Amino acid sequence: MTLPHLSFDEFERRPPDALDGDPIWNTRMFRMATYLAGRCATDAARLGPRISLGQADQFIRAVGSISANIAEGYSRAGPAERLRFYAYALGSAREALSWIDTLSDATWAPRAEYQDLLVQIRRQLLTAIKHMRPQKYETPKGRQIRRPPTDQSQSKS
Repeated sequence: MTLPHLSFDEFERRPPDALDGDPIWNTRMFRMATYLAGRCATDAARLGPRISLGQADQFIRAVGSISANIAEGYSRAGPAERLRFYAYALGSAREALSWIDTLSDATWAPRAEYQDLLVQIRRQLLTAIKHMRPQKYETPKGRQIRRPPTDQSQSKS
C-alpha cells in the first residue's frame, strides 16, 4: 500500500477500507506503524541515488515489519505468543531507527516525522511488553510450585 502524502492525523481519521471496523485500529502503535509502512517505499524512493538500493530495501522492510508483527501479535490468543511478536516488532522499530541514523548524510524531508513516530512506537511496544512479561517468581494461573520431597529418614538420624 502506498499512500498519497497525508499527515498522520489525516490518515488516522480515515482508516484504510481493509481496517475499517477492525478492533486493531484502536491500537495507536499499529496505526502509526501502518502509516509509516504505507509511505515508506515512496519516501525512500525520493532519496534516489543518495542511498543504495540495498539500504533502501532494508529500511523499507524494517518499517513494514513493524505493523505486520504488531498485527500478528495482536491476533494471537495467548500472551506468550503476543509477547513474541511484539518483541519482533520492537526489533524492527529499532532497526528502522538505526537505518535512519545510517542515512544521516542524505537530506530527507520526512526524517523527523519518521523518527518521532518510530520513537513513539518503540515506547508503546516497550510498555506493552513490560506489562505482558510475567514478574519474577510469578507462576502461571492454575499451577502451583512443587517442591522436591524431603527425605525425612535422613533428618531423624
